[in-house]
Amino acid sequence: MFGKKPPGENPFGNQPNPSQPENQPTQQSPEPSQQAQHPPAQDSDPAQQSPQQPQQSQQNTGGEQLPAVAPQHQQQQQNAVQATPQGGQQSGLVEASQQSGLKQPSGKIENKVLKYLDSNLNTPDFQKAKKELVAQLVDKINFNTLQTLPEENRKQKVREAAHEILSSISAALNAHQLRLLEEQAIDEILGFGPIEPLLQDNDISDIMINTAKRIYIEKQGKLYLTDITFLDERHLLGVIQRIVSRVGRRVDEANPMVDARMPDGSRFNAIIPPLSLDGSLVSIRKFKRNKMPLSAYVEYQSMSEQMYRFLELCSNVRLNVIVSGGTGSGKTTLLNALSGHIDEGERVITIEDAAELQLHQPHVLRLETRPPSLEGRGEITQRQLVKNALRMRPDRIILGEIRGDEVIDVLSAMNTGHDGSMATIHSNNPRDCLSRIENLVGMSSVNLPIASLRYQIASALQVIVQLERMRDGRRRITHIEEIVGLESGVISTQTLFGYRATGLDENGELQGEFICHGIRPKMLERAKYFGKEKDVLECLNMSM
Repeated sequence: MFGKKPPGENPFGNQPNPSQPENQPTQQSPEPSQQAQHPPAQDSDPAQQSPQQPQQSQQNTGGEQLPAVAPQHQQQQQNAVQATPQGGQQSGLVEASQQSGLKQPSGKIENKVLKYLDSNLNTPDFQKAKKELVAQLVDKINFNTLQTLPEENRKQKVREAAHEILSSISAALNAHQLRLLEEQAIDEILGFGPIEPLLQDNDISDIMINTAKRIYIEKQGKLYLTDITFLDERHLLGVIQRIVSRVGRRVDEANPMVDARMPDGSRFNAIIPPLSLDGSLVSIRKFKRNKMPLSAYVEYQSMSEQMYRFLELCSNVRLNVIVSGGTGSGKTTLLNALSGHIDEGERVITIEDAAELQLHQPHVLRLETRPPSLEGRGEITQRQLVKNALRMRPDRIILGEIRGDEVIDVLSAMNTGHDGSMATIHSNNPRDCLSRIENLVGMSSVNLPIASLRYQIASALQVIVQLERMRDGRRRITHIEEIVGLESGVISTQTLFGYRATGLDENGELQGEFICHGIRPKMLERAKYFGKEKDVLECLNMSM
């Protein structure tokens, strides 16, 4: 596998390796013995601190100067990033100073930073050795041969090559740093560089790269700044190119925006200069490896037990359901959970832009759109796939997201015997959901009178489930709305279940209650047809 290098992937892009950044002073952690003798003091009110108390400056891994913090806060941060036996990588929320000045994209001051790197190991000498190691690995490894090997063998070959190169690199590194250097070199050659630990963290739902030196993540519904950075813009561009090239896409000045699906199914979006003025921007919506069952929403207090039973029955009696919500509210996850209650004897076709749904029924056909080629040809849209799916004798059609003129064919399918179909849509509330469907039809080439369009919508849809990501980061179902028909030319709905917020607790978490409005639903006749009438009434606290 070694020898003359054929054209391959350069982790730093196709340009020469970036020059070494200027050395930045790193904050040293006190000796363990000192920590034992002088435990960190409890946080105190900054107003009560002595004005003569010396202040120190702190550096983050991106080289940006942070405002001075009190020594006891620094001591807490140092304790939290002590080296681990495996080489210094660890994950955990570390309290930073309330005066750190770190701002989240929301504009609020965030007092927590997610630490992945040990500042004692991630020194300028370490960064210099890493650049030299990766550059030599790129020259030494035959990537064509490497790709033919199993994954574990690939890692072993890269590790052996890295070990051989490190023996010739003169750098003042300890054993922990050398071990960490090998692991990071493997990530650069075989993975996605610095963000590989974030991709492996199953608790992270989104990764947001705001230029090379600032990487945010969403964890448990909240945004955190991490201490992980790229070396520079060229390094970040190299990783972007590696991701998109694996799925046959490209990104350059002529095509500065790209969508792609990563090998694990995560959704990837990048926009580069000149459209992004300060540097390349990347958003990754991570793919959930384990399917979340509908019952878990009750455990996480995202819905009540009654709501869970009702949604389960909606799937059982084959109602057409639209899951509505804002960006990042969990629409696809809920759609995935609802699909778990589809009968195994049904033929189901899923249609998505990026395949995320995980249906475990035996008779599932998965379709995915295709973007145009480099020549601008060969694009396959959701509408084309919906039309083709109707010729495949489906019992149900599940559309990952309604976002264009495919809505016309979806409504037609729901009205022509494909009961139990499901889809998601971006909207803020159930009424906006109906308006958005009307607008999407209006923006298409089909010219329908508004009265006919609303009649078709009212006939096709039965239930709207509204999701919301709330201020405390939790995702909750705020409405289960039933469509009952047309009244004076307007689509009429009734709220069967809702959520009412009552305030915040001492931990800043939103408090509230799920409400069953006790309205007799229109779908009761359909439930009776499936022998589920009694179950529906029990969900609504009603009697026969």
